[in-house]
Amino acid sequence: MREPYDVIIVGAGHAGIEAALASARMGRKTACITLNRHRIGHLPCNCSVGGPAKGHLAREVDALGGQMGVATDHAMTHIRRVGTGKGPAVQTTRAHVCKSAYPVFMQATLASAPNLDVIEGRVETIAHEQGQVQGIWVEVDGAMVFHPARAVVLTTGTFLNGLCHEGKTQTIAARHGDPAVFGLGAFLREIGIRIRRFKTGTTPRVSLASLDLEGLECLPSEPEAAPFSFLGDPWQGRELYGAWQSRTGTATHDLLKERLHESAMYSGQIEGVGPRYCPSIEDKIVRFADKESHPVFLEIEEWDGDSVYVQGFSTSLPAQTQLDALRTLPGLEHVVMLRPGYAVEYDMADPLQLDLSLMSHQLEGLFLAGQINGTSGYEEAAAQGVAAGINAARFAGRESAIHFPRENSFLGVLIDDLVTKGVEDPYRMLTARAEHRLLLRHDNADLRLTPLAQELGIATPERSSRLAAKQKAIEQGRETLRNRFVHPNENDRLAEPVREKITLADYLRRPKVTLEELERLYPDLQLPAQQDARYQITLELRFEGYIDMQNRAVDRQRKLDDLPVPRDVDFATFEGLSYESIEKLNRVKPETIGQAARIPGVRPSDVALLIGRLRNRP
Repeated sequence: MREPYDVIIVGAGHAGIEAALASARMGRKTACITLNRHRIGHLPCNCSVGGPAKGHLAREVDALGGQMGVATDHAMTHIRRVGTGKGPAVQTTRAHVCKSAYPVFMQATLASAPNLDVIEGRVETIAHEQGQVQGIWVEVDGAMVFHPARAVVLTTGTFLNGLCHEGKTQTIAARHGDPAVFGLGAFLREIGIRIRRFKTGTTPRVSLASLDLEGLECLPSEPEAAPFSFLGDPWQGRELYGAWQSRTGTATHDLLKERLHESAMYSGQIEGVGPRYCPSIEDKIVRFADKESHPVFLEIEEWDGDSVYVQGFSTSLPAQTQLDALRTLPGLEHVVMLRPGYAVEYDMADPLQLDLSLMSHQLEGLFLAGQINGTSGYEEAAAQGVAAGINAARFAGRESAIHFPRENSFLGVLIDDLVTKGVEDPYRMLTARAEHRLLLRHDNADLRLTPLAQELGIATPERSSRLAAKQKAIEQGRETLRNRFVHPNENDRLAEPVREKITLADYLRRPKVTLEELERLYPDLQLPAQQDARYQITLELRFEGYIDMQNRAVDRQRKLDDLPVPRDVDFATFEGLSYESIEKLNRVKPETIGQAARIPGVRPSDVALLIGRLRNRP
């Protein structure tokens, strides 16, 4: 037996890193168990962080004191703004990072973190007594070692019973270069956790030197885009790379249709359910047979490296077929493939058996985060990791759990969707999943969540200082605009004429009016210089009516979310509830009336009955 820990994290991918750092930064004695410390922070699939909705999650992880945004800014090779043709609720950024620099940075961060030990070993089972976690057994150099712990967070990704597919070739592995794990999957089944098989995949990697990029559309970086971390500053490093777009065509589709039987997925070899929103190339030509072509993006994976990720070409076809298909794409006629793509099947745990803190219903003190909960994507994993790490630390300290409301974060939407609605295929965050997404913008994640990080003690002094400066600048800017006026007698120099005296705040709501225009008109106008504060002032004034409307809807929903449901309730004892609602309520075990109302299949009439019965319950 070794010395006890407050919290032990199993796995050191994106979820494990954030969980371990959150727990350690909250002052808990924390251990992170990994099979190989040199694979901490490894990017097994693409080299991207962010994108639609995922960028929102990455910013929320950062606002909560996480490391993903800081590491992205450190290792960035490409950045672009996305959603610029849509409203502010959708707009965010997407970056590429160097796949060697990013994990090295994360490894150094964990190695230097106070209260955190990194241990190499294989976790086979979790010790427990009377429904409570006691610690873990780790195999280290062939010997079994017991580490006592009050809380354990599983962030095992695709490692549970992982099986990789490349055509008919099957390899027992979690991903390229990493072995699968078997003991933990058996343990989870033993304690009653429902296990299902999911599938994900990755694309071939090709040689940059073998590509003909001359005729392809280049997507240049936008270094003027805001950094990923609120601690970051505008990019001043080396010149960022571009990315290039090619497309599949008739020749590609004909070849893939002819050899579709070679695909591990279409031959019936794969049983796991694949991602709906990131289909393989063979899945695209079947599901979208009416499409004449599909975009393919070429993304450089490392600074000064030769490896290129072929975004949009995930596949489980044999290597030779992959190469033949790639050579039908413009710019790839003479491509050299460095590594073929492959699919991986793995075990995941039904998230309906978790509560809103991500703790298991089956075992007190056991938390699950990341791909094991049926999600896909680095950002979804990191966001769950932060939440699970915070709550495991709180549990170890015998403190109440922190819940993330849907109306305050995409992280809250993610967790509520998982534990209330469950998953039928790998879950991907979309902005459309948030009913109040105008409140959950990329630009205001720090305003929404950093105050909580401050309460928890995981916001650094620099982060707190930057937030305070931004809040002060925004408030001063609003007050200035609300107390200055524009008059009709100034129409000859106005971008948009006015009929009556109005405040500059009202005038700014007009499409052609900007803060820069107001400063030109009134040189003495003292507005903040910080770009993030200026953007916030403009946006919130222009969309003030819509934001107020969403806030009123939030207030109505909050009344239901403030009505708790006792944990020991058996809904079968509530006379009048439908059989369907009883079955689903007992399965999910909602913690509030609001959560009960969001369970698919629970009738509004049953929610009303439930409110009445719980209010009258002794």
